Amino acid sequence: MKRALKWGSNIVSVILGVVLILTVYTAVTSRVKGVPEVFGLQMYEVLSGSMEPGIHTGSVIFDKPGVDVKSLKAGDVITFKAADNPNMLITHRIIQIKTQDGALAFQTKGDANDAQDSGLVPAANIVAQYANITIPFVGYYLNLMKSKIGIILFIMAPGALLILCTMFGLFREIMKYEKDKKNDSVDLPPDVSSESARKA
Repeated sequence: MKRALKWGSNIVSVILGVVLILTVYTAVTSRVKGVPEVFGLQMYEVLSGSMEPGIHTGSVIFDKPGVDVKSLKAGDVITFKAADNPNMLITHRIIQIKTQDGALAFQTKGDANDAQDSGLVPAANIVAQYANITIPFVGYYLNLMKSKIGIILFIMAPGALLILCTMFGLFREIMKYEKDKKNDSVDLPPDVSSESARKA
């Protein structure tokens, strides 16, 4: 039983440590680069179902930044800035490549949408290209982490629990040491002087 509790405590500590490290790393890269980045790929949360069933709502996708727009073709999935709101990013599929005012422009469409997107996407608005890697539900985590509640849930709470687990493990080791020390003192042979006194 004690061994199972020890293993359970160690597993919880490792999980909390990993969550804390990933959260801090994601938060730092978001602050420095504006977008969380892992191994050169940018992470974006998907909060709509326009790309279902390939990309589910609440997923996180990994995109390759620094796109060579001339290499893009119909069928590629890109992340781009919305024409009416540069702070809003959209991830849709290219269905046609055209020219607009002498420059490349792209007609896009969400896989789950009935109609194509209104207006063409200028090459300058393209942020990254989808790397065909997606993880379900993690997008909710990334989105929540940007809020005050997310900071409490994913940084402060795991940190506090990790400290408590460490303190519990330390307290357990101290109690074990004291118990072993007490047992060792009981097993020691009688003191020579005490033995002599009893004989006298």
